[in-house]
Amino acid sequence: MKILLIRLSSLGDIVLTQSVAAALRKKYPNAEIHFITKKAFVPIVEAFGCIDQIHVWGEYKSFSKLRKLAKNRFDLVIDLHNKFNTFLIKKIVNGKNTATYNKHHHLRWKIVQHQTNQSISSTVELYFSALKKAGIEAEISNPELYPKNELNEKLADLFETNKHNVAIFPGALHKTKQYPTEQLAEMINSLDEKFNIFLLGSAAEKNLISDLRKLLNRPIINFVGKLNIAELISFMQKADAVISNDSGPMHIAAALQKPQIAIFGATNPRLGFAPLNKKAIVLIADLACQPCSLHGGKNCPLTHFNCMQSISPQKIKTELLRILSEKK
Repeated sequence: MKILLIRLSSLGDIVLTQSVAAALRKKYPNAEIHFITKKAFVPIVEAFGCIDQIHVWGEYKSFSKLRKLAKNRFDLVIDLHNKFNTFLIKKIVNGKNTATYNKHHHLRWKIVQHQTNQSISSTVELYFSALKKAGIEAEISNPELYPKNELNEKLADLFETNKHNVAIFPGALHKTKQYPTEQLAEMINSLDEKFNIFLLGSAAEKNLISDLRKLLNRPIINFVGKLNIAELISFMQKADAVISNDSGPMHIAAALQKPQIAIFGATNPRLGFAPLNKKAIVLIADLACQPCSLHGGKNCPLTHFNCMQSISPQKIKTELLRILSEKK
């Protein structure tokens, strides 16, 4: 049996598809499972631990090349993205059986518009709707990642055994999902010498980190834009705790089952975005105006940004100390 899973982006969403891949591997242990995604996210799929072959979307952006993919004669094609590009892939690959997940667009719109008290338990549950459409009964489980490589000696030596090694991701794709720089700096500055702080994120966040570092009066280790995804997964695996906004790294930390703090602003766990991790602490102001958007935006629509500003630096520190004490 040959199976093709489709999810082209983005980081956090791809992490969450691991549950579907793992369920299929359990259901069909001898199946040949393929996955198509963008080149940047191949290391994430490699960390699933259950994919036989990964196809890079950028190498198939033509009818003739997609026809080559169709030569695999897939028995089952599962679309976990549900976009126009993935519609084309499904049509041309022409698997014997095809299923597409239900995004629940309308329900998410109603949640953002504050027209319902309903919630989506998780995006993973939505992904499993595709298996149900394909007639496959499978138990929903949380995503798990398996780092492919150990950290190289130079990076591993940065972790100090007599300190709390904390990985912090200050950035997010949209401004209203980012915890305010001044408040984050206040929290970091309040941590004593027992803490070894790593700042992490993508190269696009270098300006944000530059602004943050100007406000810091304690040592930190800056790895923003310096690690590829494979290294980042291994790096996070070694950390004692992870602090992030609602972002891709939040889902990586959850899939690694790390003690973590996830900070929500414009978005809301009710939309299905909560970290799937019993060790996660979710911080959200839970204001009447939340959520104000599905994925965040450039500015607070009401101009006050209270959803983030009302989460105090002291609250984050208190929760960090708590999860670290529970880890011992």
